[in-house]
Amino acid sequence: MIKKILLGIFILIGLISCTNDDDNNNFQEEAICDSSNTSFNQLYNDLSASTSIQDEITMDLETHSYDFEVLESKTICQIGYQSLQNFNSTPYLIEIFDNTSSTLLYSDSHIFSSSDTEYVSITPIQVEVGHLYTIKRIQTNWNGNISNTIGRLISGNLSFPNTYGELTITSSSFYGTGGPLDDWGIPYIDIVFQN
Repeated sequence: MIKKILLGIFILIGLISCTNDDDNNNFQEEAICDSSNTSFNQLYNDLSASTSIQDEITMDLETHSYDFEVLESKTICQIGYQSLQNFNSTPYLIEIFDNTSSTLLYSDSHIFSSSDTEYVSITPIQVEVGHLYTIKRIQTNWNGNISNTIGRLISGNLSFPNTYGELTITSSSFYGTGGPLDDWGIPYIDIVFQN
């Protein structure tokens, strides 16, 4: 009788252990898309803290862009930008291009807040080590006033590349209705990586 009870207890313990192991194996952490302290934002703030760099709203050209690489494969889940004051009802076209594979990865228009950087969620985009990418903010609907193409950026005594965490900005370009002005500054177009 005692042998049957002990056997029953061992079988019950074995079943409970198997169930818990299966639950633990099926558990996956949910991806987090946190825009509160991005690598881009930290890189931008570190550079703008220099006395020879200015954080300003300027550059009246339609396209503001920068090229970047990642030091580890990442997933872009949000993009942050700030609209011009009193011009926040006109969308900006945001594009991400993989220069290595000549592939347009993302292209969509968004309206952003004029009071602060606003983040929009996008279909997740995988970016890989060893590829060069370009992100662009394009404003072609400037209502006859070229000053409606200006945006926030840092400029001054910049050199490239610039790295913070897993992000390296290798160059920048401003063009459209003038330019191009290459490596003149870095436009504030924030990219958010999933954690």
